[in-house]
Amino acid sequence: MRAMAFILACIGISACGPEPADQTGPTIESRPAALTFDGSDYSSEAAKLAHGKRLARVLGCQGCHGDDFTGTNVTADDPKFGDMNAPNLTLLVPTYSNAELERVIRRGVPRDGREFWFMPSESYQFLSDSDLAALIAHLRTLKPQGKQMPPIRIGEELRQQSAAGILVSSQGMIRRYRQQAPPELGEQHAYGRRLSQIICAECHNSSLQGFADFTPNLDLAGAYSAAELETLLTTGKGKSKPDLGLMALASRTRFTKLTPNERNAIVNYVLARANRPQ
Repeated sequence: MRAMAFILACIGISACGPEPADQTGPTIESRPAALTFDGSDYSSEAAKLAHGKRLARVLGCQGCHGDDFTGTNVTADDPKFGDMNAPNLTLLVPTYSNAELERVIRRGVPRDGREFWFMPSESYQFLSDSDLAALIAHLRTLKPQGKQMPPIRIGEELRQQSAAGILVSSQGMIRRYRQQAPPELGEQHAYGRRLSQIICAECHNSSLQGFADFTPNLDLAGAYSAAELETLLTTGKGKSKPDLGLMALASRTRFTKLTPNERNAIVNYVLARANRPQ
């Protein structure tokens, strides 16, 4: 089940019951956030590319597409789920316009308009224009190499979970993540809330309530001090056990690339959320 856990970290699952069956509505128009990652005020092309390179790591692009962006089969050890292949971006990106890349990253709609199941656009929809422009600029610097991955093949287990509404398309996930957002806790926590929507919600669900049998409700943060959460985000070491699995991996490979200001905003928000009146 290691591959399935990895898929869930990339595409999320619905922990609030089956998604409504109607997935054929109009394309959801994203409303980019005014709040941005540090460095989004770049004033040179070099700074823009550096910002995009950092965001690619923070957002976990290499987690599914590989360190060299040539693609991976994340279900190689779990064939009953099919072949969930993240494509070779070094070959795919040059075939997309900037507008098409924005559409697939932030709105979960590939160029051919097919139903999309893999990109965590439910979180990426909250990226600002300047952040997304930097990310796309970085992706355009990738040198084409390797071969393209085969198309995604959905196996029987994945097909059954889709039919039961356990797994839903990117469009359904985008809609739910907008409707079931983390609580607003005042202007002082607006930045941390936005970063949490982009980073934490990918694994911890739309309002950080967790996914059953996968990730905890981030109310768990209330058991930590701010310093302990900082340690968790930079080393992956928690209080319950030494190895937190995917959280430890994300901390070491992604969250260490957050700036101190960004980590501080996330820590303060999740603590405020955990300690809110309920």
